[in-house]
Amino acid sequence: MKRIGIGALIIVFASIFFLRLNFMTFKERVEVGDIVQITARVDAGRGQIEKINGKYPKKNLFFTVDKVEDGHKVILGEVQKIKISKWGATYYLNSEEVIENENFFKVFFRNRVNKMTEEYSIDLLLFFKAILLGEGYLLADDLKEMFRYTGAAHILVISGLHIGVIVSGVTYMLLKLNIPKRERYILALGILTLYVLGIGRSPSVFRAYIMGSIYLLSNIFYEKASTKKSFFIAFILSLIIYPTWIYTISFWMSYIAVFSIVFIYEKIPKIKKFKKDFVNKILNAMVLSLTIQLCMTPIFYLFFKNLPLFSFLSNIILIPIASLVVITSFIALFLSNFYLEFLIMPVLNLSYIFLIEVVTILNQIPYLTLEL
Repeated sequence: MKRIGIGALIIVFASIFFLRLNFMTFKERVEVGDIVQITARVDAGRGQIEKINGKYPKKNLFFTVDKVEDGHKVILGEVQKIKISKWGATYYLNSEEVIENENFFKVFFRNRVNKMTEEYSIDLLLFFKAILLGEGYLLADDLKEMFRYTGAAHILVISGLHIGVIVSGVTYMLLKLNIPKRERYILALGILTLYVLGIGRSPSVFRAYIMGSIYLLSNIFYEKASTKKSFFIAFILSLIIYPTWIYTISFWMSYIAVFSIVFIYEKIPKIKKFKKDFVNKILNAMVLSLTIQLCMTPIFYLFFKNLPLFSFLSNIILIPIASLVVITSFIALFLSNFYLEFLIMPVLNLSYIFLIEVVTILNQIPYLTLEL
């Protein structure tokens, strides 16, 4: 009976998934001269398309448009030019009608970020928007290419690291204020939800949010959290709510990376034979990085036509630096609410510069990634 019940659930899930996928996928061919309606965030006249003609695109679609102010918009316009690159297609639009489609929380976070970085370089602002607001499309292609070659492209997207920083930071502060455990986790869940509403949807954000929320709810209701169960719940909800994500590389990269950690790395015996604990930690981190890389290799080959060879070693260097950048970014964002961001922004700026310098140096090393 149990197998019959599981089989029935799989059939129901598959039926809902394929029905929604067929209904929500944009399948039309866009040509120069076509009139399209897009929903997207505009930043300096460009951005990534979220919806086109009311449906979700199968592949990455970008746009450029003149005389449209920054913000989340619904734009009706004529396609004047189409440019194809390995990152996706870019539509050059002549806007005919623009409708505001802003979210209060998005406006709030974006204003905070703009204010914090107004005395620093535009490069820091764009990087800040990528790692805090999930707007990696604003970064220059050559910078994204360097991170990809070094196997550190995941640094440029919001993931479990960000969610973990929020949950840990909020619960720690509330603990110091002697807030009871249940109330601590309720407040953490509320703050996490507001943050996700502010940065918008993406496969990695949604996965990390669902898994983080399950962890918080388990503490609120005094239940034991299961990472494996929360992984499958996030996977199922992702495909039911946003079925077109199955076409995106970010979806597969996010879930395969977590799958490799939860289901494969956890079964590998940990190295403990060295007297110095930090040596064991470094070696275990290398094993973890290599495990993720091996699991991700088919994705890199299918989508980018390359094979990562030694990029797992560069992650041992880059992840601690990137973690420092992410943590200081959230501290700066928090302090900005009290106009105290100036206390941490110099550290954040130096951390960012150091990260980019290290990525640039590593990018000169041959065969980190093999181009096919």
